[in-house]
Amino acid sequence: MNPYAPPEATVHDAPPRPGSAFKAVALGLAVDIGGSLIATVILALIYGVALGAAGVKREDIAATMQASATDSWFFYAATLFGLGFSVLGGYVCARIARRSELKLGAILAVLSALSGLVLATDELQLGTLLSLTLAGVGAVIAGARLGLAKNRAGR
Repeated sequence: MNPYAPPEATVHDAPPRPGSAFKAVALGLAVDIGGSLIATVILALIYGVALGAAGVKREDIAATMQASATDSWFFYAATLFGLGFSVLGGYVCARIARRSELKLGAILAVLSALSGLVLATDELQLGTLLSLTLAGVGAVIAGARLGLAKNRAGR
């Protein structure tokens, strides 16, 4: 027997343990809602600076921000960033939980939708609000499915 030869036994890492369901949902919600709000604030800041650089008066910039139409680039950009953070929130939830990913993703989706309804402005029409809510639920579930696939791949 060669004392300098590497061991011949196969060594495997222990599988990662499941995380806390509460922690998974709470952090997923923080990523979803927090990321969406931060992205919207940054977009509003960029939009305000661009309007100011174009010579728009401060009062007009404030009025434009308050009455951001649903057909403006600002609305679409904020929506896309929000949906992206919803996907990321579902993914974070699934990766932390490492069990019952879709069930916890559904719980996160409901909490995210309720938060979105609470934070929604009165200016949105019912159809737009319903569409955004359903898109957000779908985005969270898509993120949870991505996290589920990553968990099952064992990485």
